[in-house]
Amino acid sequence: MRVVHLTDLHVQTRPQLGELFGKRLLGTANLYLLGRRAKFDPAAQRAAVQTALELEPDLVIITGDLTAQGTVSEFAAARELLDPLLSRVSCAILPGNHDLYCEDAKVEDRMGQTFGEWMGPKRRLPYLVQHGEVAVLAIETCHPHLLSSGRVPPGELQAAVGMLAGLPSPRPFVFLALHYPLRNRDGAPYGPATRALDNAGAVEDFLLATTKVDAVLHGHEHHGFRTELPTAAGPIPVLDPGASGYAFLPDQDRTAHLNCYEVDARGLHEVKRYRFDGRQFLAEPGGAYATGR
Repeated sequence: MRVVHLTDLHVQTRPQLGELFGKRLLGTANLYLLGRRAKFDPAAQRAAVQTALELEPDLVIITGDLTAQGTVSEFAAARELLDPLLSRVSCAILPGNHDLYCEDAKVEDRMGQTFGEWMGPKRRLPYLVQHGEVAVLAIETCHPHLLSSGRVPPGELQAAVGMLAGLPSPRPFVFLALHYPLRNRDGAPYGPATRALDNAGAVEDFLLATTKVDAVLHGHEHHGFRTELPTAAGPIPVLDPGASGYAFLPDQDRTAHLNCYEVDARGLHEVKRYRFDGRQFLAEPGGAYATGR
């Protein structure tokens, strides 16, 4: 099977005056006054969707931050952007911290209202969905917070254990999908604490205790990397393509990326990473993660 992994598209629209409160007030100043808005580009976002379609995947996994500030108009724009994929390809989606940027996004369940159809049978996390020889276990790591830190809610991992126990035998290849990294590109615990998953150790303990997760997919860190989580049964690959909506900034050696995996029930056979050149996504020169960005 072919699986495409997108993350951190960060679709942006200007918030309404009534939406400018709390963290969103600071975020809007950061985006529109201090220039962070220019780090993300609608052309890259559209090209990412087009490339995902051209790769003809069996499944697309999106690991959060579809929006920049979780506003109503941003969710509408993200849905419009992704509709060509959603209408033609099986997708598994989960929110990022920017999709739950302020309490209003959570209270109104904007993520579930917009993308619930692709968030499991209960339209919320955690969920486990199977697509042929591949299954996706998605867990919640995000909540409205003044900082950018995350936390897995109590009971989430125990629920995940029960979901994995219900898999058929022989079981499919299982991706654990979450938004926050567990480790950094050097294999150390991801930090700083202000933008990390504060109970990442509990997730790692869960992974060490189960033998039914074969790879971890995440986003959040815009400059992608691949690492591994060592276990008694062998290392689990942990993969972040990097932000799929990033602008093409060659002077900073920064641009958008997406990943493509060839996988079946026996294992992950190939990882290809695609890099935006300002017009289109092309296979990363030298192979996945060869550029180090």
